[in-house]
Amino acid sequence: MENMEQIKVSVIVPVYNVEKYLAKCLESLAAQTLPEIEILVVNDGSPDGSQAIIEEFAARYPERIIALSKENGGLGDARNFGIAHARGAFIGFVDSDDWVDPKMFEAMYNFAVRENHQVVLCDMISINDGWHHGEVSRGYRGENNPPDHYDFMLNCMNPAVACNKLFDRNLFHIIQFPKLWYEDMGTTPVLLSYAGSIGYLNIPFYYYRQREGSIISSNRNPKTLEVIDAWKRAIEHCKKDYQAEVIEAVYESIITFMGFKPEYCDSFLGYFRENMELFLKNAYVEKKIKARQLEDLSKKQLIPKKIHYFWFGGNPKSELIESCIASWRKYAPDYEIIEWNEENCDINECDYVREAYEHKKWAFVADYFRIKKIYEFGGIYVDTDMEFTNAIDSLRLNAVFFEFESRTAVNACIFGSVAWHPTLARWLETYQKDHLVRPDGSLNTSYTIVSRLTKILLKDYQLTINGNYQRLPADIVIYPPNVLIVDVFDGRNLTVHHYDASWWDVKVGLTSYKHEVLKDYFSNGQALADSGEAELLRAYIFQIENSTCWKITKPLRIFIDFVKRLLHKAN
Repeated sequence: MENMEQIKVSVIVPVYNVEKYLAKCLESLAAQTLPEIEILVVNDGSPDGSQAIIEEFAARYPERIIALSKENGGLGDARNFGIAHARGAFIGFVDSDDWVDPKMFEAMYNFAVRENHQVVLCDMISINDGWHHGEVSRGYRGENNPPDHYDFMLNCMNPAVACNKLFDRNLFHIIQFPKLWYEDMGTTPVLLSYAGSIGYLNIPFYYYRQREGSIISSNRNPKTLEVIDAWKRAIEHCKKDYQAEVIEAVYESIITFMGFKPEYCDSFLGYFRENMELFLKNAYVEKKIKARQLEDLSKKQLIPKKIHYFWFGGNPKSELIESCIASWRKYAPDYEIIEWNEENCDINECDYVREAYEHKKWAFVADYFRIKKIYEFGGIYVDTDMEFTNAIDSLRLNAVFFEFESRTAVNACIFGSVAWHPTLARWLETYQKDHLVRPDGSLNTSYTIVSRLTKILLKDYQLTINGNYQRLPADIVIYPPNVLIVDVFDGRNLTVHHYDASWWDVKVGLTSYKHEVLKDYFSNGQALADSGEAELLRAYIFQIENSTCWKITKPLRIFIDFVKRLLHKAN
């Protein structure tokens, strides 16, 4: 092992339950071109086979790799343990499920010494676990080259990430990592604020693996809320000269976390509201809100955690419906589920509803009341044949949401809104003087709830009928069918419509209406190729063709053959 004076860079690798990925990480570190480097691999009480892998690499590369072990204390604690044993002039961090370019630490160290920087950062490549290609995440998004300290603090794409940075070891005399989730967020901005000089290499040296089970991808874990403590820590401990920049970074982080951890958006928004003056009086935040570069959280409303459904007529619920309701409880466990029926709805409220009820048109009775109750109470309306396949919290971030059933039709089988939204008021008004029964006694069933909604969205909110995601005025979002209607196995689906009503089995040859929805979604082959959906579609076909239902479902085979022809045309 090199003498302490000769170690230029110490790389700290905390390890916990990563035996599947650890060898690739350590191979990339053992291959570093910088001779004067040490790799401190800290086993943080990992119960899997990681220790054997660590020992193997320490034996193979004794001049580089040092094996350390401690009781489990979390990522921040493991990093601090490594810092205490580090001998290098500079310190870097690599997560044990990631890997790095062989030239990373030599290039960053030489740049730091040559330009007298206390911190150097590089770009990253984010790759989903199991994928071969990823996307470059820039370390600095500004235009100045080189940026000054203020500019860097404002325009660092990932100010909280420690792994794409090399730090002067003396900075860790100021602050170290806390025993929190998101320990980076409460520490890295502080280190950057105290750095005498910061440098940037726009080269993607670091490969960041996005995988299930990591802190970033974990859902519904209360430890997620520790990010709030990290935000507070960053603001409190940063150098006062750069506190305004850190406050702006925290504001952006709040918005980011609301979108990427929506199950806790109430708490994140609550933290903002408790500190509203601190954020809104920040000159950077104020400027970006005025320029519409940042959302104004002071105006943010969340759809209430209420699920509304309707059951008129008193008939027993089918097995499918009971199964769907069970899925709501599974994926929305903290939502209030409200059943509306004759006992809590005034059937004589308007002529349309009374006439629909008298003719036992339960769906048309529910059409009126679903709008009314969402308008009055806020929440999410759900048809009883809608199955939840994932958590629906992200839907709450919109003031109102609807969905396309196809490229030509908006649907209302599931929709949500904050209370008293004007769009729902206009929708509700279309029923006030309307009748279901015509003067000749026939029923006017053609002017549906969907027709009424589509007319309003086209006239007043600039809706484009194309089946694609759209954000309309008044914070209205229209989702494509793959999010809320059909699951095409692209990882985006939240709910599935099973079409259990009378129109469920509208036949077109041997196919059902659901088949028609799927066919419409995949019918634009060129658009699929242009958007990169083709690979996801091929994976979908592979999954279907290798399933049991493939062998017995003729309509499904017809549909897949149709999609394959589209893909052939797209190529």
